[in-house]
Amino acid sequence: MKLLPWLARVVALGAMLALAGCVTAENRLSQSDIASMRLSAVAVSFAPDALVVWEEGIRAYANAKTISDDQITAAANTPEARAYVQGLLVPRIKSGIEQAMAGQLAGTRPVRLDIVVKNFALPSAVQRVVIGGHRGMTADATLVDARTGAVIIAYPNLTAFLYTGQGIAGTIVQAAIDNSDKQSPADKVIARYGETYRLWLLNNKV
Repeated sequence: MKLLPWLARVVALGAMLALAGCVTAENRLSQSDIASMRLSAVAVSFAPDALVVWEEGIRAYANAKTISDDQITAAANTPEARAYVQGLLVPRIKSGIEQAMAGQLAGTRPVRLDIVVKNFALPSAVQRVVIGGHRGMTADATLVDARTGAVIIAYPNLTAFLYTGQGIAGTIVQAAIDNSDKQSPADKVIARYGETYRLWLLNNKV
């Protein structure tokens, strides 16, 4: 059976997430540079060709538009649905990264962190049983001077991912873990991204 184009992209994304974790951008900021900064804002947007695989978001869109289950797959690929789902994620990503960075930049120079999301993947249980795939997020993270907009330091394609239960047994175990966790899978991925960026920016090991 041939995979649908979007499903093939999910498979490719899973492989990319696993490999990208080994790639680290160079951080030449000194400790005095970092100490002088104060994070004044986090701005989140999505790349034009961003791939989002998030069943919760699509379900929310379907409920808002009263779309039946048999029409969800077709509706999920519309520009309106993509914009709706991205709109749900923007404040959650912003809040998660702000929490991860809280108290870390307490200087006097105001800086802004621009996040441009390229991939946000939470493969469904069915997908993980049939083809596999881990949860993760890839985004460009660019720290800029809040007054001038000048780029201070950038980390293109920063990727954070979480190993997720695969196959029938792994998916069952993962469901039990998710049900007992107060933090949603989406928020856990976002938190991991924020933590990964924080460690890199502060010149700690990722």
